[in-house]
Amino acid sequence: MNRRLTPVRGGLRGQGFSRGVLVLLILFGVAIAGTAWVGTGIVARERWPIRWLELNGPFQRISAEQLRSSLAPLVSASFFTLDLQRLRDAAMRNPWAASVVVQKQWPDTVRVTVEEHRPVAHWNSGRLVSAQGVEFPAPDADGIQGLPWLRGPDERLDDVLAQWVRFNTMLDSAGLEVDRLVLDQRGSWSMIVSGGTHLELGRDEPVERLERLMASWNPLLRNQPLPPLAVDLRYTNGFAVRWPEPSADLAGNDN
Repeated sequence: MNRRLTPVRGGLRGQGFSRGVLVLLILFGVAIAGTAWVGTGIVARERWPIRWLELNGPFQRISAEQLRSSLAPLVSASFFTLDLQRLRDAAMRNPWAASVVVQKQWPDTVRVTVEEHRPVAHWNSGRLVSAQGVEFPAPDADGIQGLPWLRGPDERLDDVLAQWVRFNTMLDSAGLEVDRLVLDQRGSWSMIVSGGTHLELGRDEPVERLERLMASWNPLLRNQPLPPLAVDLRYTNGFAVRWPEPSADLAGNDN
């Protein structure tokens, strides 16, 4: 004899209903407990004050002392009511701050971890470019030494960065690097390389034109005491070179 077992639908529904009621009761109890905590002052600052402000970071460009003095007034809340976003926003106002992470550590500590911008180049006037390709203003940015200068329309920053990397790779074979790279409003490229030579690349095929120069660079410098002052590469099949005037010593003139 075959038997069919039919689930008792009403029983299952009743079990689900009971669990739902239980969950609601638990949530209601938590809400009541939280209200009681606030009502009795358990989250008040005097009960759970922040006693320690811990700062982490390289602090090469950002002063840890100045950062602490700017954040200390903002931690005058309890551990439970401290506004972490407000602390992060305050730390991010430092122009050298690339990212800030703010965390609470039970029972009385706030940890602030700061990552600084690492500048790799100047960008136009008063701004720098970080290793992540982000441009940012910085106090006395133009006075920072040892960085190449990149100039161009603000909306073409990515293009200028890409060409800067590409040109540097090409120049490396000759022991050169870009000191200054300019993209003007007409889309024409020019640069000054280490050693002081000014290169005019023009608008069309700047990479191919620089390749042409690099293929001839070593023969070009053979028997030359100084590198060229300027090289104009805006020609179809060649380039024009302007050499510095030899000094009296280099010319062997004793007068």
